[in-house]
Amino acid sequence: MIYLVALFLPPLALLLYGKVLQAIINLVIYILAWIVFIFSLFLGGSPGFVLWLIAAIHAILAINDAKKNARAVSMLGGHRD
Repeated sequence: MIYLVALFLPPLALLLYGKVLQAIINLVIYILAWIVFIFSLFLGGSPGFVLWLIAAIHAILAINDAKKNARAVSMLGGHRD
């Protein structure tokens, strides 16, 4: 379910996972994607889609990494060095 949120609203998915700094960076990319997309409607082409795709992939990879880290910590019995 979180991956679906990450696909459509990448910054929100990162915030839900507690990745605040990554969410802020992703929000900048996401807003830039929308601005470029709106301007590209008049010029043709779709560079805004590429930026949105970058934001979505970034969110999915960050969430996947957080899940992987949580699994590793739980396998170690909660001990982190």
